[in-house]
Amino acid sequence: MLRRLGRVVALSSVLIVLSSCGKDAAAPDTAGLRLDQIENALDAVEQQTGTDVQFFEINATTEIVNVFVATDLDGTPNADGLPDAVVHYVFTEKDGLETAPEPVGANGPTFARSALDYEPSSILKKVLSELPESTPQMFVITAAGTAENSTGTVQYRLLMQSSQGGQMSIVLTNTGEIVGTDAE
Repeated sequence: MLRRLGRVVALSSVLIVLSSCGKDAAAPDTAGLRLDQIENALDAVEQQTGTDVQFFEINATTEIVNVFVATDLDGTPNADGLPDAVVHYVFTEKDGLETAPEPVGANGPTFARSALDYEPSSILKKVLSELPESTPQMFVITAAGTAENSTGTVQYRLLMQSSQGGQMSIVLTNTGEIVGTDAE
């Protein structure tokens, strides 16, 4: 009987350890959004395009990372020095990098990879803890400023689906502090 009880206790201990490991592995630090793949996506884009890349936007969903690279529609820099097109890259951990076939006209502020200054594992902690009933849809990084007056800095946003039925965009600092919202 004691042997049997010892096996049950040992098995229970293993199950408790395994279940708590599973909880830690699926901790809601990013709520499943692929922030962990942004650096890999940027490495893949730079490997294909070179290291002097300017971005319009980078975003991460639960499945993919989208990277929008600023370029020139005809391949020749414009007289004003501003990009007039975007190339869209899609990155998944499984399939790697895929590119849209043609650049598309675009304008707006841009930023370099060096402007990124956040910790992927912690930037969403506060907002996720304060809005536990809402579902994160996308983490978005865009440039601050305008095309003509780009600051070279970035803005971090989290798009959330509210449990009340609406959507909101939450502006975050690089440390995850909430600085504003836009409801839709």
